[in-house]
Amino acid sequence: MNHDESLVRRVRQRAGGKRALAPAVAYILAFALIAPSTLAGCGSEAPDCDVAGVICTFAGTGKAGLGKDGVAPTAVSLYLPQDLTFGPDGRAYIVDWNNHRIRVIDQGKVQTLIGTGELGDAPDGDGLQTRLNHPTHVAFSPDGKLILSAWHNSKVMQYDLSTHEIKAICGNGERTYAGEGAAAKDAKLDLPVATAFDSQGRMLIMDQANQRIRRVEGDGTLHTVVGPVGPFLPAGYVEVCKPGSDPGQAPECKFCKAAEAADPACKGPPARPQGFAGSVQPGAVVGSAAYMNQPFSQSAPPAGGMEMGPGDKLVFADSGNHVIRMLLPDGSVQTIAGTEPKDYDATTLLDDAPAGGYGGDGGPATAAKFSQPRDVAVHPSGVIFVADKENNCVRRIDLDGTVHGVAGTCGKRGYGGDFGPADEALLNRPYGVALDAEGNLYIADTYNHRIRVVHQAVAN
Repeated sequence: MNHDESLVRRVRQRAGGKRALAPAVAYILAFALIAPSTLAGCGSEAPDCDVAGVICTFAGTGKAGLGKDGVAPTAVSLYLPQDLTFGPDGRAYIVDWNNHRIRVIDQGKVQTLIGTGELGDAPDGDGLQTRLNHPTHVAFSPDGKLILSAWHNSKVMQYDLSTHEIKAICGNGERTYAGEGAAAKDAKLDLPVATAFDSQGRMLIMDQANQRIRRVEGDGTLHTVVGPVGPFLPAGYVEVCKPGSDPGQAPECKFCKAAEAADPACKGPPARPQGFAGSVQPGAVVGSAAYMNQPFSQSAPPAGGMEMGPGDKLVFADSGNHVIRMLLPDGSVQTIAGTEPKDYDATTLLDDAPAGGYGGDGGPATAAKFSQPRDVAVHPSGVIFVADKENNCVRRIDLDGTVHGVAGTCGKRGYGGDFGPADEALLNRPYGVALDAEGNLYIADTYNHRIRVVHQAVAN
């Protein structure tokens, strides 16, 4: 059966399988599936986009570029989009990563909200005039302010939707670790990739390259809640550093055994508290002992997405350990998806860091394998969606603890499948996932330069 015949068969099936549907009519409808753009010119929408479990393109043309404003979402060029967030105003905010912009869909048209499109140091001021360096995430504070993870600027910034002014509220742009217990505005971060808020209004920050989750308390001070508190140095080791190769770049540091540290060429792992320590229920590890493994080099990709779930349970991707973990209100951390690696720390990183994989759909999530999961989205019911980046698919963790594929063909990279079943489509390294109020799932299909949507993904 050729492609056209297959489409005709699908059209007949969607018509209830009635033989009364004439072949000519079927071919006309099939043509609409093949070339929906011809219908768009007549003001019609592409077929079947609102059917449960069907995937469609929501934004992006598929061609990387600095797309112009004032056009429909599917007519704008994006460049490696990272994520999408729905604001309290109901609008969709797109993180246009390699265009260094935040875009918003307003009354059916795309507009730039923050960023000039040129790379820069993210100074405070008019949002449209600031130059960002690869932003990764948008959240909203309890008082309705837009919170921007200015990732490669190593700042968390606040944008006022009424005044259009943006300012740094955590991090000064220097890529390092500092400020434990001090005022958040004076602290130092290293690639803050995402933020979330708990029911008390406290902001949590995934400080990616510092391998920590940090929280801004009600008094404005910053404290680590996942990962080691304060400076980290393994027993018997010395930190050996050299300046970064570019201005503003973080120093290049490593841990060397004390007896070898006098030699600048000493060999040792990167000076980061990378590792893994944790356990699944019924046990859990205290947050300060819950080492994680997030990429951190100058060329590292964004990783470690997180979202607050019901009951102040923070769900986050421990990307380099290929697991999904949860920070509980009591301060403990447990693994909820992915096969846990054996415990290791920075001193054994080079030998013991785990490899990702794929497997386990239909079974317990804690027995499944993931490959560099990048982001999570949590439905109010507690259902969790995971952007399983290197498996090129999105997977769902149901309330009974089982895992299922919902979008993309896991293990196969590419583009295709719009207007068809989401789990038969192709994705190319999805970096972000989000849900709207209706339970529709939005996917940053990053290397396809698109945002795609799966309708009724929670109910399906």
